[in-house]
Amino acid sequence: MALTMPYVTDKFIAYLGDVITTNLSLAVWLTDENTGEKPMGRVKVTLEEGEIKAFKNLSGYHCFTDLSHKDYNLNIESDFYFPADKKIVIPLPDPKKPVDDTILKPNPVYPFPISATLVRGLVSNTGPVVNALVSVVGKTIETITDERGEFVLYFKGIKKEDITIEIRKDGDTKAVNTTIEEGKTISLGIIVFP
Repeated sequence: MALTMPYVTDKFIAYLGDVITTNLSLAVWLTDENTGEKPMGRVKVTLEEGEIKAFKNLSGYHCFTDLSHKDYNLNIESDFYFPADKKIVIPLPDPKKPVDDTILKPNPVYPFPISATLVRGLVSNTGPVVNALVSVVGKTIETITDERGEFVLYFKGIKKEDITIEIRKDGDTKAVNTTIEEGKTISLGIIVFP
């Protein structure tokens, strides 16, 4: 007499001879904006409706199978990146390529290398200023402040340059001038807003 162990997952139990078919509805590919590589640390990818969690395949895609045809809210949370939220319509325009590419923006606790060129700061009023847009004038470099009012801007390919940083929130703007130099971190300290 031979005993056969079933294949058990969180969604089904398969016994020898069973055929289980699933359809790939959505595959999410995540990229670290700083490195251009796969993100580091813990990353949680879910669909808001029903808290459907993605499973990660061996190639690094976060996959969802057998989704109903409707609109979903894709949520991405992680330790080192700002949260990302997107509206996804299933089926995607090309069902043969069910891939969504998402670029994750590093948050202030991201482990940048020691040689990175950074500008860090804390935006405060009577408390932390959350979700203020922080950008570099004349460049496409921008971020937002986190729940503590902190921000980090990172630069590549810059030797030494004078820059102006603008902080915007609810129609108010504050500008701060500083000089950045390759491989150095500049701390602007506490910036009183506006």
